[in-house]
Amino acid sequence: MRKHKIKKRFSMRPMLTVFLGFLALILIGSFLLTLPVSNKNGEWLRFIDALFTSASAVCVTGLTVRSTAVDFSAFGQVVLLLLIQVGGLGIMTLATLVFMLIGKRITLRDRVALQEALGQDHIKGIVRLVRNIVIMTAVIECAGAVLLLPFFCVKNGAIGIWQAVFVSVSAFCNAGFDILGTASSPYASLTEFNGNAGVLLTVGALIILGGLGFTVINDILNNKFRFGRYSLHTKIVLVATLILILFGTLFFICSEYLSAAYDGLNFGQKLLNSIFQSVTARTAGFNAIDQNSMSQPGIILTCILMFIGASPGGTGGGIKTTTFAVIVLMAFAGLRNREEITVGKCNIKIKTGFRAVTIATMSIILILVGALVISATNGQLDVNLIAFETISAFATVGLSMGICPALSVGAKFMLILIMFVGRLGPLSIGMIFSKRDTLNIKYPSANIMIG
Repeated sequence: MRKHKIKKRFSMRPMLTVFLGFLALILIGSFLLTLPVSNKNGEWLRFIDALFTSASAVCVTGLTVRSTAVDFSAFGQVVLLLLIQVGGLGIMTLATLVFMLIGKRITLRDRVALQEALGQDHIKGIVRLVRNIVIMTAVIECAGAVLLLPFFCVKNGAIGIWQAVFVSVSAFCNAGFDILGTASSPYASLTEFNGNAGVLLTVGALIILGGLGFTVINDILNNKFRFGRYSLHTKIVLVATLILILFGTLFFICSEYLSAAYDGLNFGQKLLNSIFQSVTARTAGFNAIDQNSMSQPGIILTCILMFIGASPGGTGGGIKTTTFAVIVLMAFAGLRNREEITVGKCNIKIKTGFRAVTIATMSIILILVGALVISATNGQLDVNLIAFETISAFATVGLSMGICPALSVGAKFMLILIMFVGRLGPLSIGMIFSKRDTLNIKYPSANIMIG
C-alpha cells in the first residue's frame, strides 16, 4: 500500500522526469570525465572533481576545480561541450528532437513535461517551439563562432577554430566554460581580450540572447520587432534586462574606474568592461577582469546581479528577471495600499506574486544554508569569498574568486547540490517532493501586525 501511494504521488509529476534526466546526465558525464582519455596526464580523475565539473557543465554554471584548457584532453573538452549544450537546451528538448528525427510519436505526457521544462503556460504548439529552439540555437551559435574565429585564430593559430566554437556554445548556453587558459594562467577566461571590443561584444551578445529565453526570442521574431505586439512577459523581460544592464554599466564605470581591476585600461576599454561585467554577472560567468581586484561595492553589485540572474525559459539561472520585477511591482502595490499587482493596463495574478516571493525566499534560504555548510567545513576561508562562490553556484553564473579547487569534499558536494537546485529552480524541485493541496479549503481571515 505504501509503495502504491509513493508511486501515485510521483507518477503525474512531469518535472520529476526532468529532475532524473539532469541527474542521470551529470552521472554519465562524471564517469566519462574520470577516464584517463579525458585527461591530459593520462590518469584517472578524482570522482569528486569529475562530478563537480560535470554538474557545473550540465547546470551551465562554469565553476571549475580543474582548468578546462590545461587539465582536460581534446576528448574531455568535447565531453564538456556536449554536456553544456544538452544542459543549455534541456533534457526534454533534446529528447523531443531525437523523437522527431526517428519519427517516434510524442505523447501527451511528453508534451506536459516539455511545458514544465520550458516554463510554458500551455502545451499547444510546444513541439513546434522545440523545433524553433533547436534552429535558433544552431544559427546563433554558428554566427557567434564565425564572429569570434578571426580574433582567436590571429592570437592562437589553428586551435582558435576550436576555441571559437567552444566559447560560442558556452556563451549562448550561459555556461562560462572556456578553453583559453594556459599553463601559466590556467583560469584566464577572457582577461587577455579585455581591450578587444569584437570579442567582448560578441560574447556579451551571445550571453544576452541565451539569457532572454527562447520564448522571448520567438515572440520577437514572430511579431517582427514590434514592441507593442509583444506579450506582457516579453515586455517585462526586455525592459528589466535593459534596466539591469544600463544600471550595472553605470555603477561599474563609477565604482571600478580607479580600482586595480581596470589598471592599464583607457576610458573606452573601461566602459567596454563595465558593459561586459554588467552582462556576464547576471548569467554567464566569463570574466574579462580579475574579480578579486574589484572594489567592495563592485563585488556587492556583482552578487546582486548574479542573484537576479537571467530570464525564464533561457539558459541562465538566478531567481529570474521576471521574479525580481514582480516582487518590485508587489512592493509598489503595497506602498499604495493596493490589493492588485498592476503593470500597464494588466493585472498580474496574486498567485504569480506568491510564486515570486516563494522563489526568492527559498533561494535566499538555500544560499544561506549553503554558505553556512561551506564555512563550517572550510573555516580558514574568508566568509565574503564563500558568499560570492555560493551565490555564483546558485545563480549558475560561474564567476569565481578562485577558491573552488581548495574546497573540501563536503563543500564541493554542497556547491554541486546548490548548482543543481539553481538550474532546475527551487520552486520546481520543491513541487516535486511536496504534497499538493487539492482540498482548496478556505479558512477565516485574520490580521497580524507586520513592519
